[in-house]
Amino acid sequence: MNRIFLPFLVLSFLFACAKPKAENLCDADDSLFLPNILYRLILEDKSSQCGYRIFPKFPACQLEYEETHLAENWPAVKAEMETQFALGSSGIESLFQYRPETVGSVTGNGSTDFQGALNAPNGEIYFLPYDSTMFLSVNPIAKTFVNAGVAPGGVASIGGSLGPAGKIFLSPHLSSDFLTIDTTNGNQQKVVATQTMGSAAYNGAIYAPNGKIYFVPSSQTIIRYYDTIKDTIGTVATPTSGGFSSAVLTPQGKIYFIPFTSTTMYILDTKDDSVTTHPHVFVLAGGLGYIASVLTPNGRIYMIPFNNLPVIYLDTATGNIETAGNIPTVGGNNSMFNGAVLAPNGKIYPVPFEYPNFISIDTKDNSITTLFANPGGTTAYRGGAVGPDGNIYLAPHGADRFDLIDTKSIGRFCPSLRLSPYWNKL
Repeated sequence: MNRIFLPFLVLSFLFACAKPKAENLCDADDSLFLPNILYRLILEDKSSQCGYRIFPKFPACQLEYEETHLAENWPAVKAEMETQFALGSSGIESLFQYRPETVGSVTGNGSTDFQGALNAPNGEIYFLPYDSTMFLSVNPIAKTFVNAGVAPGGVASIGGSLGPAGKIFLSPHLSSDFLTIDTTNGNQQKVVATQTMGSAAYNGAIYAPNGKIYFVPSSQTIIRYYDTIKDTIGTVATPTSGGFSSAVLTPQGKIYFIPFTSTTMYILDTKDDSVTTHPHVFVLAGGLGYIASVLTPNGRIYMIPFNNLPVIYLDTATGNIETAGNIPTVGGNNSMFNGAVLAPNGKIYPVPFEYPNFISIDTKDNSITTLFANPGGTTAYRGGAVGPDGNIYLAPHGADRFDLIDTKSIGRFCPSLRLSPYWNKL
């Protein structure tokens, strides 16, 4: 009996691992219909087959963060975001200094230390270096910090993105190295590629559904990417004008590069790496325009000004660009913000650079509210990240203190959303 069963078992295993070649995979009576489903289960192929869905649709908070930016999961992500937004706020926002130490005493630098903050799967928030020679991670529950490794310093990188498997990909600015930090493995660093590039090459990065990390061109006109599946560096064939400081990924798999010194918005379709441009011509005060961008569940891309410009948004459904509102002018200061964070109460909080106040933008009605004074002085903060408590942990730049915005959000973003490539990037 065993002599007969063993060859049958081996044959069945080999058959299950080879793609069945049914003549009509939509015919449930076809003898290979069920084996094909088995094959797809083994490969964890979650696409639909002729109206049959092999894997059930999970709520957003049951997804892995690497799945949240897949187009098929957008309805669940959108519903969860809107559920949290609807809970609103419990009161008026405030600023809280969560650590008594100065930044300088922790990093040994204390001047233009960081730019950007990212959530990691280990529960920590990582501050990404600007001039700092230290990677710093903060535990938002315990309010403690850890030296997460030596950084190159000297503006080697600006910003980055969390990629798959807990790895942070830094965006090379003055360095030629594409550096990663493995937050799940002792913060080990690795240079995954080296390229010959001009100075001020890239600002920020986006983790796309195709497994590529795309880098946002600053002085470069070429969009480079790192393919995390093939472990190779590549370039997009169509060049851009360069001059971007931010980008946004949409559920359609498109990356919108937000004009900073460029007057044109470029759009990269990650399905085929084709590049198009938006017809709107951006008029930028002083030649410096929009430095941060945020996607909202209603399909809008909000653009946050660096210079004295109105807040605008792109409606991805219509392609129209609309004005959301004007920020109160204070003292004619033009270097206004650097970064912006979406909170669970549905408000966007621009991060003040030289602007003297914190403000909020309510995405429900586009109302802009002045909150409280910026205690960090000029060049105060650059970016931040929302924690599990709904508060925003600010990345100190010129500010010599560790601060958070208590957003008074009643709702909370679950780990899947805090880590989602839609928002966990700079």
